[in-house]
Amino acid sequence: MAKDLIYSIYSHSDADGGIAAALFSKFIYNKFGKFGWTTDIQPVNHISSQGDWSLKEIKWPCAILDFTLHPSLLSNRFFAAKSALEKTLGQNKKIPDCYWIDHHPTGSSFPFLNENNTSEIIPNVITKWDTNAISTPGLLRTHHHELEFPIKFIKEYEEFIDLAEIIDGALYVSCEAAHDYSSNSVKLQTLFSPSHSIIDKVALYKKLVRQISKNPSVEDLFDSDFLYKAILNHEEQSFNKQYRSYKKSTRLEGKVAYANFVDSKEYAGMGRFLPYMLFEDANYALHVFPSFNKNGSSLSCGINPWNKPKDSSKHLGNYFAKNFSGGGHAFVAGGKVAEDEFFKIEKLLEYLNE
Repeated sequence: MAKDLIYSIYSHSDADGGIAAALFSKFIYNKFGKFGWTTDIQPVNHISSQGDWSLKEIKWPCAILDFTLHPSLLSNRFFAAKSALEKTLGQNKKIPDCYWIDHHPTGSSFPFLNENNTSEIIPNVITKWDTNAISTPGLLRTHHHELEFPIKFIKEYEEFIDLAEIIDGALYVSCEAAHDYSSNSVKLQTLFSPSHSIIDKVALYKKLVRQISKNPSVEDLFDSDFLYKAILNHEEQSFNKQYRSYKKSTRLEGKVAYANFVDSKEYAGMGRFLPYMLFEDANYALHVFPSFNKNGSSLSCGINPWNKPKDSSKHLGNYFAKNFSGGGHAFVAGGKVAEDEFFKIEKLLEYLNE
């Protein structure tokens, strides 16, 4: 039996991607662990110190979950190692397939690729690109039969999948509920996106994914480590500090609650829905974060789930993909802006207020 066979999982560095990675890691280990395969979890993001995702070297075999298609999966050269490994292992069934599973409308930047032709254009990869899905774990639940994903795992992880839907779909009943630290959805989202600078976020992400893949109990996860309790306590205590910093740095620009932290010394972490607590009539929230490196600042924009704009034709994900090297959904998106391109933010505000 072969040793040290590594299957890489590249997943979006949030709760949605993390839960998907845990489910997929369990799937790979259950099916291929007996042949010596282990998984290596790699959280990825559009804004990263590692540089542009499309230029990053990824390893075969792999799965890309809840994130943009990597150009390597379109190249036959990427799969050259498969033939050599087949000769070594002897049987095809001992080698996991590559997967690309995503629900973002901006999942592919290639104009020739759409939801209906992925299997034809990328025959070496098992794909499911469903932009109607709320979350990637929800996509796995909906398409488990087509993906040959075990229904027993779906049933086992029903609560985690439901929480992923709430988190990624912003399905909280109110703005206040989105900041209620007694709720499992807020706790889970917080653990996958802690604000404290001392925390190694990559290490924490991998730890969470490993634990979820081994135990489908949400409550057991929260109670399993003092670190998690400390993070949740810290985030709850720093919520008031976040609120004060947003209050100082957020103004209403037409229909947009605009939180600009570029020159702020009081940034205390992103509060996704905090602008709506300050301006409940706003249709959008735009966050521009401090610049931590020479590459410029990152920004995030979303629609107010509790006061949606009457004009639903604007697609934030497409706009951010075109103007801010980012992406997302119609209702929420993120990207980056260089210091000499801050005029693009004014253009974005004009676009949102049209």
